[in-house]
Amino acid sequence: MKKWPFILFVFGWLLPISDSCAEGKIGYVDMNVLIDQSPQILAANLTMTTEFEEQNNRISEQEADFQLLESTISKEGNFMTPDKLLELQERARILERQIRRSKEDMKDAFTIRNSQLVDEVQNTIKAVVAEYAKANGYDAILINAILYANEKIDITDEILQQLRADYSSGE
Repeated sequence: MKKWPFILFVFGWLLPISDSCAEGKIGYVDMNVLIDQSPQILAANLTMTTEFEEQNNRISEQEADFQLLESTISKEGNFMTPDKLLELQERARILERQIRRSKEDMKDAFTIRNSQLVDEVQNTIKAVVAEYAKANGYDAILINAILYANEKIDITDEILQQLRADYSSGE
């Protein structure tokens, strides 16, 4: 019998807490859209293109040299001395290895740099989402790992507008 007043007391305290939790303002952000469409990611892509353009051009020149060497061997190989043919074939093998290594090195460097830039953009997006949430009284912002989100709570477009505004102002 003495347990009922205690249970009612605890229930009386929990009821207002559960009501206040139910009143929270929740938003949803589609991170894929933000990552695909933010000007920050477009700038990062341009940065990647610029940073690796010289390396890519060098590899293209090596490939053109290799193709020319292979063409020379196949067209004129029958008319060359055996020593000259072996020399050209060896140069072709060395050049082919250099091209393969250059491509692997560039791929590794590209992957690392891309990861760095994507991390920077994701951190920027997270900061903008957090700032927007605080400024607009949100208690929680959900991202892609949900099954369904009502359009009323989807703030992806607002965040994208803020990212564009921040990018335009140079932040």
